[in-house]
Amino acid sequence: MTQVIEHSQTMRQMMRLVVFTIAGYRFGLPLESILRVVNVPEELKSSASGMLEVVPVGEYTLTVLNLRSQLSMTQGQAQAVSTRSQAEFLVVTQVEAELCALRVDAPPDLIEIDAAAIRQLPAPYRQGHPLSIASHVVVLPQGKATLAIFLLEMKRVLALSENSLG
Repeated sequence: MTQVIEHSQTMRQMMRLVVFTIAGYRFGLPLESILRVVNVPEELKSSASGMLEVVPVGEYTLTVLNLRSQLSMTQGQAQAVSTRSQAEFLVVTQVEAELCALRVDAPPDLIEIDAAAIRQLPAPYRQGHPLSIASHVVVLPQGKATLAIFLLEMKRVLALSENSLG
């Protein structure tokens, strides 16, 4: 009987997420989808920091997505965000054949969660809300409070960026 209990506990599917903050929201991507985390190149630190930027990194050209201004407006934090320093890190991923990076506020964390804790984001958030760039959410207990981590869907993030330009 002990073997049955131990076996069922090991059947739990664990998932590793790279978790980062943008404009006060916590976002995550599966570890497997992250190519690397790098410091923001000097040429981006001094730029106007638009929603969509392009930067050469070695032999590659990265599309850099800056979601801070759009997300901070939704939380009424535009002034607080503008007074803080710009995002200093890039989380580099690939969407189909496109290399892209997200500007994030601090070095990301690596966490492991039970895959059963992942829930689909409610419909109002998936349609027209700035958090529509996420497809799922994980709510973790943190003391007496909870911590919500929104799992990004990078195709939606790219679509949002393209729509904001047009």
